Amino acid sequence: MNADHRTRWASLIAGGATGKRDGLLLAGLQALSIGYGAALRLHLGAYRLGLARRLRLPALVVSIGNITVGGTGKTTATMAVARWLSERGKRAAVLSRGYRGSAERQALIVSEGVGPLVQPEVAGDEPYLIACALPGVSVVVGKDRRRTGRLAVARLGADALVLDDGFQYQRLVKDVEIALVDALAPFGYDFLIPRGLLREPATSLRRADAIWVTHSDLVRESDLRAIRERIEGYAPQARVRETRHAPVMLQRLADADELPPEAVRGQRLIALSGIGNPVAFRRTLEQIGAVVMEHVRFPDHHPYQAGEIRQLLADRAAKAEMIVTTRKDAVRIPAECVDDRVWALAVELAERPGAPPLSEEVEWLLRAGAQS
Repeated sequence: MNADHRTRWASLIAGGATGKRDGLLLAGLQALSIGYGAALRLHLGAYRLGLARRLRLPALVVSIGNITVGGTGKTTATMAVARWLSERGKRAAVLSRGYRGSAERQALIVSEGVGPLVQPEVAGDEPYLIACALPGVSVVVGKDRRRTGRLAVARLGADALVLDDGFQYQRLVKDVEIALVDALAPFGYDFLIPRGLLREPATSLRRADAIWVTHSDLVRESDLRAIRERIEGYAPQARVRETRHAPVMLQRLADADELPPEAVRGQRLIALSGIGNPVAFRRTLEQIGAVVMEHVRFPDHHPYQAGEIRQLLADRAAKAEMIVTTRKDAVRIPAECVDDRVWALAVELAERPGAPPLSEEVEWLLRAGAQS
């Protein structure tokens, strides 16, 4: 699906249908959703009935995932959990699929805890970012998490495995299941893909031990209450926390110079992103006081080319004082084509003001894992 088709699809499922032709397109999408739902029920039913078996690994297994397509903040949450476990003395390893990396169909060690061993084109952008940002945490990529989990335990001595995007992965026994719900698009327009954004029905949240409502600071309190009420209806047993993506640093791509996030206050800037949730990125910039003149959006995991970055800089030379992107985008931008105006905003998962520290959740994670 190219960028224009993706934009059209997003508009249709969000309620932007007009006219008979759009109605027919929605009907076609609904038919595809019905077929997808039937296949999904068969898949999940096989595990529920014991017809398909899950592997138990000799390590604590914590899954971070969601029920919708798009960016709910899984990578940021995965990094937070892995860091907390490492700080508590666990030998943590992140298991990532390595989406769009050339090693996706292998089992490849991206990091042994001292930085990336391969380039982002091999590892995938998210595993590469995790490897750069988390010293002391190993990273292994591959579509088969049973294989990568065994590798992490046997070769790296891991005793805690964090599955990035693991909610739909059924082939491993998971000790703790954490589901993320994005406050900006919580229930995927209440339709399965491709008619909506749901990868599973919202009722699947009942599998979760904990549910974290991400980007909770970017919506109204009334919307947040409604989200919580729906979650409690689906999963009354789950621990529910409201989180935010807190800006912690700006880093210049050209020389790794750092500034506090407040440095963008009052600055005219261009936002640049190729991520699953560009709306959250722009709102975060505006929340810390940036004047976003334009938001240049590319599809998620977009492989930036030097030419398009140079063209972007040339076209916007007089329009903005800074170009700010995300850390996930930054690892895909060719270093040779940036100048001193290009910065990446680093964020960390954090609790809402006044709430107990989110890092305290690790104690619960360890207790829950021990009881599994």
